[in-house]
Amino acid sequence: MKLSDFPLLSSELVQMTCSDIIDAWEIGDPVQVQQNGDGYLIRQGDLISQATVDGGHDRISLQVQRGLTLWVLRSVRRGSLQLQWLDLVEQIQLDLSISVDEAVSESLSDKGEIQAPDVASAVTWLGDRFIARDGGSKSLSGQSQVFMGRFDNNADDSFVLFGAGWRGTVKRDKGGLKLVSLSRLRADSGRLASAVGRIAFQDASVAAQLQSADQRALLDAALRDNGSYLRLWQEYGALEWEQARDSARDLGSLRFREASLVEGELWAWFLKVDPEQLKEFLGRWRALGLSSTTQVELGDRELDLDSETEKDRVVRDGVQSRPVRGVLEFQREGVVLVPSQDRRSERPPSKGYIYYSLSGDEAVQNRRARARKSINDGRRLPQLSYLLEGMAPPVARRRQLVGLSTYARASFKGTPTDRQKLALDVAINTPDIALIVGPPGTGKTQVIAALQRRLAETLGEHSLQHQVLISSYQHDAVDNALNRTEVFGLPAERVGGRARRDEGGVDPVGAWCERKRSELASRLDAAKAKEPLTQPLFELGQRITTLRLARLSAEERHFQFEQVAALLQQLAVLDVRLPPMVRDRWEEFVGRQTRAKTQRGVDESAGLVRLVRALRTTRVGLSDDGADRAYQLDRALRRSGVKLRASEGELLQRIANSTSVSDDELADLAELKQSLLDHLIPDYRPPLLKQSLNAEALELLADIEHAIAEPLQQSRRGISSVMASYHAALAQSPERAALAVREYASIVGATCQQAAGKSMSSLKELSDLEASEGIEFDTVVIDEAARANPLDLFVPMAMARRRIVLVGDHRQLPHLVQRELEDELIARQSLTEAQAKAYEQSLFERLVKQLREQEKVDNIRRVVMLDTQYRMHPTLGDFISKQFYEVEGLGVLRSGRPPSDFSHEIPGYQGKCAAWLDVPLADGKEGRRGSSRVRQAEASAIAREVKRIADSCGPALSIGVISFYRAQCDLILESFVDQGLADQDEGEFRIARQYRQTDSGDERLRVGTVDAFQGKEFDLVFLSIVRANDKVVSDQIDGLERDRLLTGKYGHLRLANRLNVAMSRQRKLLVAVGERGMAEGGEAEEAIPALAEFLKLCRKEASNVR
Repeated sequence: MKLSDFPLLSSELVQMTCSDIIDAWEIGDPVQVQQNGDGYLIRQGDLISQATVDGGHDRISLQVQRGLTLWVLRSVRRGSLQLQWLDLVEQIQLDLSISVDEAVSESLSDKGEIQAPDVASAVTWLGDRFIARDGGSKSLSGQSQVFMGRFDNNADDSFVLFGAGWRGTVKRDKGGLKLVSLSRLRADSGRLASAVGRIAFQDASVAAQLQSADQRALLDAALRDNGSYLRLWQEYGALEWEQARDSARDLGSLRFREASLVEGELWAWFLKVDPEQLKEFLGRWRALGLSSTTQVELGDRELDLDSETEKDRVVRDGVQSRPVRGVLEFQREGVVLVPSQDRRSERPPSKGYIYYSLSGDEAVQNRRARARKSINDGRRLPQLSYLLEGMAPPVARRRQLVGLSTYARASFKGTPTDRQKLALDVAINTPDIALIVGPPGTGKTQVIAALQRRLAETLGEHSLQHQVLISSYQHDAVDNALNRTEVFGLPAERVGGRARRDEGGVDPVGAWCERKRSELASRLDAAKAKEPLTQPLFELGQRITTLRLARLSAEERHFQFEQVAALLQQLAVLDVRLPPMVRDRWEEFVGRQTRAKTQRGVDESAGLVRLVRALRTTRVGLSDDGADRAYQLDRALRRSGVKLRASEGELLQRIANSTSVSDDELADLAELKQSLLDHLIPDYRPPLLKQSLNAEALELLADIEHAIAEPLQQSRRGISSVMASYHAALAQSPERAALAVREYASIVGATCQQAAGKSMSSLKELSDLEASEGIEFDTVVIDEAARANPLDLFVPMAMARRRIVLVGDHRQLPHLVQRELEDELIARQSLTEAQAKAYEQSLFERLVKQLREQEKVDNIRRVVMLDTQYRMHPTLGDFISKQFYEVEGLGVLRSGRPPSDFSHEIPGYQGKCAAWLDVPLADGKEGRRGSSRVRQAEASAIAREVKRIADSCGPALSIGVISFYRAQCDLILESFVDQGLADQDEGEFRIARQYRQTDSGDERLRVGTVDAFQGKEFDLVFLSIVRANDKVVSDQIDGLERDRLLTGKYGHLRLANRLNVAMSRQRKLLVAVGERGMAEGGEAEEAIPALAEFLKLCRKEASNVR
């Protein structure tokens, strides 16, 4: 700030009369004023002038003698200097360092003073507004000064800074000074003091604090004592990569001799191979447990793991190209390769090798490595590495925002619960990470939808585009979270997609455009019924658009012109008319089009073109045989049915019967000849030109649109017109409409891995060099976070600039890691029990426990559990609460709907919400199928029961069948086939058509493992227990050995999180199917307490019914 910019300088000027003024004086710069006898010396740098004051001498003399007045030169006139002044009560020699934190930068960003809410920009802005660097007196040369209010309020040791249009409150904080608030300078400040010295605003953000030597030392010490969490998962990732390379090496290569397109397919390639080699390759494929989704690549050479990487390119004809990549379908004569979506433009070599593709694994490793480096470097959210390592970092002071706004409230189906409101408040105000624990049916999807709206509101209109990332480890969760998204009327932009189109998934933008088109169509239909103008206006717009955009033949174009003319006549009857000039041009244009159509239909063999060319149009030619030529042409035109305008026909007849012709008639005759030739000579232009409108037609159509739009613009009728135009744009240019929507969407959805992919870089308009480092978002929200591998979570988490919100439930399915890799790492690294637990525990669960402890220290709430479930009968909701949440100290899960909402008439189970279908041990014990478990008696019983209920209740009832074992699911589906509930084709099971959908279009019948049911819900759920044996665990055995034996008897039934998912998918009724004795007795209560309690609940339900 220059002293002359300070708004509290005097409003009046003092005029100093000088005798020796030169042009070098700098207006706006400070000057020093000193007493010199009865006059004064005025100094500015090396310039000195003697001066006197006309009037007010005593006051000026007093100011100069006190030495606490600052002077600024405001103008230089002939023989005088005009000065402005600022009186101070004191001037202190003082060095000041004032800290600036995130709350100040956010406040300035909100006010539009800085572009982004970063503290570095705020520090620069504050220095420019508050620190005067141009002195004010000789003693201040080379120093800075600030202006402040006196220390009148000694209670909180605060003072006020005054700057160029702003005031700031400064308070003492932890032994230093901190700027705590800013506001506009609007009133007189009272008496001012100044501080002079080394004065600066300092970055006191969390990022700056974490760069201090003390903080780094604390982190290093913690990592030495406890080991690095990030490093542990880095080792896991390295072992995953090693395993992938081992799989590629063990699979080897399969040579193919020929590649040809599969008949009837656009992209599938048949690769001819040696049958014996194929048999060996398939054996290795199955031994490795590879699936139909495993990616392979084609190359000219066998896979060489020492040199082949993703960076290598196949070179053909001197041009680099990417290798063909896709999935295999094994056939007797060879294999079929179905390329990935992004590789369909690549043609496979005529011969070569098939091998395991490491490209995807390598891309995953690279993305994880970049994310880990970003977190370690503190590039965006610097405290993230501390939180992940289990340390409590400094906390950023942030402005506090309201969690639930009116706009966000609209995302809820009803009134949000207090805990849902709290979740929004915690998420929006977290200084770093917030966790929302969402037990089954608690409306977490609605919370995510409301959070998206609230985040968009806080971003401000200048920074909305693509600023919130919604992510998850799998596509279904991303799609589900985006399903309800509509922020400021626009959908989210879905980036990336599934590897195969047949895996489902919906493009939110495409769905939004189609939904809007349908909504507009319905509204237009209603408007047409009420407003007679709507239909002709809508149709006129469509006709004009068709004429502009479509490639039409001459006949088709003429038909459209006729329809436009008819519509204009219809509008004229309704008092919407063209201006006279436009109307005349239109009628003349249509007349020419009509004549052209008639003349185009004439057979050229009639010699019309020859007769027209023979027509004489000069006075000399006309005097020879002009009359005869005119007569012949007139007769030929009449015979051919060519219609001329009346004036044109009369002209030909006058020429044929007259020997005297005027100059005007000769000119009209020449024009008629040229017109006839234009219409009769064939059009040899290219089709694209012939089928396009000329400039005259385009201009005329634009004038018609403008002429009609203008009178309607101010009336209610114009609403229908705009609506019709909007509908036409969506219907006729869907790609352009979708592109515009994508351009302005604030919410972006992508899986954890695809958040760092090329599609995201393209959306963010980053170059290839920037892509690895530059993808960032204001906020990252990750759904189903408790299920994701931490290495995958790190990828989107590293992109968050302001906050991270993790949504999930660690009391449901565990995170996706490979047990054998865990065991190998524990053995290799000789890990402690605490370090080994880092692999067993999801990052979400780790953070829940850690941040709850941290809350006791910094008093900042970061974890909220939603506590009201709406999915199931209250009795079942209470059971889930007690068995899976209250037992872990997570609070009570309430029910938000009454029992009457879940009443049913399912035959055999009326009045019950819980039941046990007993399949006694005498019907058969559990068995094995491969490494999995099965029980035929249960599968048959379930199939019979499902058939009976499904046929009795019809498509109004949805049914789910869950087992902990994949082989049992297959066995149940086999029994379904026997009952006519499912079909089997080439080993694949599919629910029979009549049982696939409910009346409302939802899934009616599903069979699957627990993993396939997370996020799903059905009216009725059957849970196949499977475990049925007579093993006895002696009471004399205890400790680890007892635990091992109990697990051997009960298996997956002992996994509380899986049991939680399995027992919380139903809305009205849960039926456990199995040997009842497995859930009875003290041993069951010890080993599988939740299932034992469920059996008691079933007996209570049965007694209540009786």
